[in-house]
Amino acid sequence: MAPDDAARLARALADRYRIERELGSGGMATVYLAHDIRHDRQVAIKVLHPHLAELVGAERFLKEIKTTAHLQHPHILPLFDSGDAGGLLFYVMPYVDGESLRERIAREKRLPVADAVQITSDVASALDYAHRHEVIHRDIKPENILLHDGRALVADFGIAFAPTGADSRLTEAGMSIGTPGYMSPEQALGERQLDARCDIYAVGVMLYEMLTGAPPFTGASAQAIVAKVITENPVPPSRLRKEIPAYLDNAVLTALQKNPADRFPRAAALQEAIEGRSGLHSQDNPAWNAPGRKRNLVVVAGAAIVLLAILGAFLYNWGPAAPTTRGGNELTSVAVLPLINVGGDTASEYFSDGMTDELANALGKLPGLHVVSRTSAYTFKGRRNADAAEVGRKLHVQAFIGGTVRRAGDRLRVTAHLTNVSNGLELWSETYERPVMDVFQVQDDISRSITEALRLKLGARAAGRSSIESAASRGTENLEAYDAYLRGIYLWNRRDADNLTRAIAQFERAVAIDPRFGRAYAAMASVYALLPEYTDSPPPDAPKRARDAASRALAIDSTLAEAYTALGLVAIHEWNYPAAEKQYRMAILLDPQYPTGHQWYAEFLFHTGRVDSGIAEIRRAIALDPLAPILEGVYSWGLYLAGRYDEAIAAGKRGIELAPTAGVIHASLARSYLENREYTQGVREMELSARLDPNLALRQGQLAYAYGVSGDKERARALLAKLTERAKSEKISPLAFALAYVGLGETDAALSALERAVDQHDI
Repeated sequence: MAPDDAARLARALADRYRIERELGSGGMATVYLAHDIRHDRQVAIKVLHPHLAELVGAERFLKEIKTTAHLQHPHILPLFDSGDAGGLLFYVMPYVDGESLRERIAREKRLPVADAVQITSDVASALDYAHRHEVIHRDIKPENILLHDGRALVADFGIAFAPTGADSRLTEAGMSIGTPGYMSPEQALGERQLDARCDIYAVGVMLYEMLTGAPPFTGASAQAIVAKVITENPVPPSRLRKEIPAYLDNAVLTALQKNPADRFPRAAALQEAIEGRSGLHSQDNPAWNAPGRKRNLVVVAGAAIVLLAILGAFLYNWGPAAPTTRGGNELTSVAVLPLINVGGDTASEYFSDGMTDELANALGKLPGLHVVSRTSAYTFKGRRNADAAEVGRKLHVQAFIGGTVRRAGDRLRVTAHLTNVSNGLELWSETYERPVMDVFQVQDDISRSITEALRLKLGARAAGRSSIESAASRGTENLEAYDAYLRGIYLWNRRDADNLTRAIAQFERAVAIDPRFGRAYAAMASVYALLPEYTDSPPPDAPKRARDAASRALAIDSTLAEAYTALGLVAIHEWNYPAAEKQYRMAILLDPQYPTGHQWYAEFLFHTGRVDSGIAEIRRAIALDPLAPILEGVYSWGLYLAGRYDEAIAAGKRGIELAPTAGVIHASLARSYLENREYTQGVREMELSARLDPNLALRQGQLAYAYGVSGDKERARALLAKLTERAKSEKISPLAFALAYVGLGETDAALSALERAVDQHDI
């Protein structure tokens, strides 16, 4: 915290607490030693960092505290007080005159086996109590275990997670800045549906560290550690310390199973095992026998896919052969293929696409079901009889929904079917015919029917959720507003400047009809934020319009990730990088499955020099949307910035294979070829890029650069002359001139152009 924040806290709490000194600061909060004036005792006050407090909000924070303050257990550090001190969110705990487990491990490296068991037993007892009260800690690590009079106290339940709290977001913020080595695989993969077994995994890591002196997985970076957590098996502790008994070895390895279903079901079972009171005394136990190890190898094999996108959320459960979190053959992943417009009216294409997106949105609300992203599913657009095996292979799903839409006059006919990709068999099919005015009811009927069809496979998770949440996710019950919104989404997905402008008109029409249509405002904000990247002459007030639309969206629904993402892009265009990072993190916090949020955040990380982090982020986006060409283009750009030109070329080629007419991807591929001194290929790709985006001056500057560095100075100068002529009547980015000058070797002129770009805050 900044000194002025500390002073503000001291003033706000002066009637209750006297702040004495700072005890420490971590990724989420700063801790102060204070004197409780009323009770004449020393306390520790933990204050959330201001940026995190702003993300969480006082109401949510105090709701979390109220839930966890009821925990009363001998090995849980109690909460004395909490509140909002002038915007600084805090909670008060007893001051423990001792040390943390982290300090003891740092001093002793390996703890005596008996001490490690006693500490773990205390922690397991505390967690079992909390879990029975439906509270998950989610941040168990040595720093949060305090040692007092030889016993352990679990701290920081003040930032725990109550699964029954519908508005809980606090620990999702904590998760984003947590400690990678103690995250369970499901946490590292970004899964939302977590249970008590993620705490059991963290306790296993902590016990492993107490016994051996180091966690089971270490690495040079957070990404490296997470990759190992997902893909590697730990070395048994007994190989590193021979006096560890077999039952304790097996208990640790059981707690560290990749699949939550293979861990201890309750913390009490872990406590029994480490104390030698269970059946884990030999290698005959289920967590260590040959079938169990085979299951673990399946997990590792599935996670190898994730290693291609190190932090790729949810791929752990995608493939047909992936393990399930429960017994049996659960269905955990599905794609909604573009519904085919069979009405013969191409002007209604937007409607079938919109129906597809809305069905995917509704099904995406079902707990435990992953719905593949729009862009990947749309690679199958227009294919009435898509091959089931191909869908499964390319989209990493177990089933897909396909069908047709016919809109004729005032009648709407929708057919839909659910197909198993492993054998091509239909699991369910249905036809709906309604008046056009009943389109909302059709969507709800379809999602409810699919839910019923999946009930046996999804279990209670799916019951009664679909129709309620699909209605809420639409954001409007006005058909005319909804129709305009669908038209706008159809246009904005086509991306060029003309279609983006037309999309804005549709969104404006939607909100004029229904001023409470938050999703339409969010979409409008995204379009205005994008315009400067697709035209040399965007409206001068485009950033203001984007901010205004996003603000209207958030005033209606504060959870719209798209609105925060738009605000992040506007902040980048205005060179306000701290604000951009805050907005992108909030977007990802609200919707970790939103690929565009991860993509734009990755680009921000590239802008600010954090190339490796950006590459990891774009890999996560690709994992969520594996067939989106723009993501491969951004990945290619990141690899180019990292100097990994061969890999960048491979990524660019994948993007072009998916979208041969995407000029931006051809330009990215060309840069890597040129830097790799493959000039013929580089010039060819840049020429194609310029032909695909003929009105974008930046492409002409890039092409001039390509000609220049490849030795064709004459053509480079000809393009520079054309740019100079264009600049007399239209706005041309100084960067286009700078690139041309660099290609010609005219350094001073290039620097002057770049200085103009800086002065103009050119994007």
